This record gives sequence, structure tokens and C-alpha cells, in this order.
Amino acid sequence: MSTQNDLGFRTFQASGAISAYLVVDVQSDGTIKAAAGGVTQGIGVLQQDIADAGYGGVKLWTAPGTFMAQVSGTAITPGTEYAVITGGYIGTRTATTWPTAVGGLQAGVASNGIIVEFIGKL
Repeated sequence: MSTQNDLGFRTFQASGAISAYLVVDVQSDGTIKAAAGGVTQGIGVLQQDIADAGYGGVKLWTAPGTFMAQVSGTAITPGTEYAVITGGYIGTRTATTWPTAVGGLQAGVASNGIIVEFIGKL
């Protein structure tokens, strides 16, 4: 039976432990893991820490509103566009990252794992 999600949040099972506010992607078995970045933008942002084989909510890119996401090694400037990079983090958009996933809404220092507010750009 098919279902439809009109709210923009969905629960998934994790394949490996995943930290909150990382971008995730769905695997062929229906589980999620941190998005690889580069040419994949993932499906949305995980909303809480989940253990391997545990369940957690994902705010899908199609959901309304802003997104909190983890950043890796990049200073965030409001109004600048960023992409999903290795490990499901948000980082600098380059020629090898596709497409622009989010736009910065608040400033953040260049520190691994900081959590900053973004707006979806997909």
C-alpha cells in the first residue's frame, strides 16, 4: 500500500549511528545514512542523534521553514549558498559539489560540527 507525506517529516531506520543535524540519504534497503555529498544532496536533515538500527525523524528538503544543519570547517555567512559535503555536513559549494542545497541565515565560525540555521535552496 502506498502512502503520502504532506507534513515534510518522516521517520527512518539508521544504518550505522548518525548524529543530529546531518544531511542523510536513503539506501536501497530503506535505511538512512549520512549523505556522501558531492553529486548527491540527500533527502533532508536528521533531527536527533540515532544509534545503529534505531529510528529517527528527518526533516525532508520539501518541508516548509528553515533547517538546522551541522557544518564542517567552513565559516558561514548569511546570504551565501552552501552544498552538502562528505559525511552529511554542509560546506563550501565548489565545482565538485552539486547542487546548492542551502543558503546561510546566520553567521557561524569555521569549526567542525557547529550547528547553524539555513534555508533550503533545492
